[in-house]
Amino acid sequence: MIHYVQQLEQHQYASFEQCLYYFLATETQKKFASSGVPHAIAALPPTYGKRNRTVSVRASQITLQHSHLNEFLKDLTIHGYLQLDWNDERLSWDNNRWKVNQLQIRSASHAWLPLITAQSFDGALANGDTVEIRRIETSRRGNVSALVNFSLKTFCEDSDFKNFPDDIYKCCFQLEPFKNQDIIQLVADGMPVFTDPKSFRDYGWLMSGTIPTVTNDPISQLQFCINLQRSTNSVRIELTLPTWTCAILFLFSPFLGRVQIQIAAKMFILFLQFLTLQLFSNRISPHLGSAAATPVILRILEFAIIMNTISIVTSILLWMFMRLKRTLPPWGWLSQASQLINRVLCVFNTVDEPDHEIELQNADKTGSVGRYQEDWNNAFIAIHGASMTAYSLIFILGYLIIR
Repeated sequence: MIHYVQQLEQHQYASFEQCLYYFLATETQKKFASSGVPHAIAALPPTYGKRNRTVSVRASQITLQHSHLNEFLKDLTIHGYLQLDWNDERLSWDNNRWKVNQLQIRSASHAWLPLITAQSFDGALANGDTVEIRRIETSRRGNVSALVNFSLKTFCEDSDFKNFPDDIYKCCFQLEPFKNQDIIQLVADGMPVFTDPKSFRDYGWLMSGTIPTVTNDPISQLQFCINLQRSTNSVRIELTLPTWTCAILFLFSPFLGRVQIQIAAKMFILFLQFLTLQLFSNRISPHLGSAAATPVILRILEFAIIMNTISIVTSILLWMFMRLKRTLPPWGWLSQASQLINRVLCVFNTVDEPDHEIELQNADKTGSVGRYQEDWNNAFIAIHGASMTAYSLIFILGYLIIR
């Protein structure tokens, strides 16, 4: 009989725990002597010889201590731990006799353990996954708990790539029994995945874990997912600022007045857009390996380049028509419509180049031919202003649709 367990020294208490363990192991070996299995307390499952052979193993407190995301290969490596709890009546004892409530199992080979692995064993070896069971304890009622350290690696799904650089990586993990798959039943505790505040660093990523779930087809599997999203704004600013600058310059280019100046300005904007496209090529292309979607920011830039090119072609054609000499007046409805448009869009009703005015004055001193040419120029200026306004509205509408 043990009366003063609390007064034992540390080395004495360790010897006392070993004594208790070997007592339980001997009793178990006597009980299952007919099986012929040596060291039955560790070799046989807790439900051996019972009608219901299922061993319920509860997985709880999944905690991450470190993570590393490879954006180019789209794989995530996590390091952390979880707790496993199950019941083994062979590790229970009479508290009145032994005067202790907890027993620490010093070695993983001294008790039956629900060994788990990541997905299939072959896949775990290929990924370099490791699982280590430590700090095994049992209570006087046979409730066993073990802390499991793990290092897991998985491929992440980037189905949200269209929202780059605000896309979300979804990385899912699966844990399943390595041995005794037919009798081990995993149970989730209903709590989400935690992060260890002492050692975990986000490294510029916003991490959120899902609530683990268990599936039993065909074997019991514990599944949980981790979602990763960038928490820094540097990449977002680097991509959106040039796009917005080019878009605003394109929308305000008609306010420059003369068609020639607008053409030169839009050619410069087109040059900036191609520089931005080169920037996108360096920042986005490395992430296109397994993504079928096109980022919204890249589609906006593509649409802006197309609209700017169409606008440049339209301006060049109308400017070419304005330089042709006319000897006949425009149609009456065209003159009236151009006057109305130029009054409404007064910013486009600009005076043509002085050298062109001198050519008109030299062509006809009476002013009739020059007047016809001026009417045609006003008509083309009105057409140009209306076209640029339409292109601007189409660009704004297209941006809203794409966004």
